[in-house]
Amino acid sequence: MNQPFSVYIGDLRVGRSESRHFTVEVPVTWRVELSRVLPDPPLRVDFDLAPVAGGFTVIGTIEAHVTHRCHRCLAEWGELFVQDVAQLVTIDGDPEDDYQATGDAYDLEDLVRDELVLGLPVAPLCGSDCEGLVVRAGSDLNVDPSEDERESTSPFSVLKDLLDTGD
Repeated sequence: MNQPFSVYIGDLRVGRSESRHFTVEVPVTWRVELSRVLPDPPLRVDFDLAPVAGGFTVIGTIEAHVTHRCHRCLAEWGELFVQDVAQLVTIDGDPEDDYQATGDAYDLEDLVRDELVLGLPVAPLCGSDCEGLVVRAGSDLNVDPSEDERESTSPFSVLKDLLDTGD
């Protein structure tokens, strides 16, 4: 068992154990679209494993330092992301539907990755008041626009000087 997320479950499999605490800190580099888990400081897993009929429960938290990129203005920020976990690992379940344990060791990595990545926002937003970017030039609408950006964004605005105003 040299994998950091591996835990001995032989006694949990046969129901001869009380709940057990499992803690590990591991640097990971997981990402999903606009969010990325930072390897430093390492991801922290803090679980209680308890035997139940047909398997064991995994209850606890995952803490990771994550950077997000706003899907509107592309600003980047970091935060401590905490994900609560409550899962059942079965002994004889359906491997396609369940987390399934075989043998005396179980690698929690897939469960941890699934819980963390599925908990991250699909479209991170730096703030509810984020206005996004100007269509042309990629300018940020969250800051005061320059005089040029206040003009019309119409593709025909370059023709405004050709108009006969009737003077």
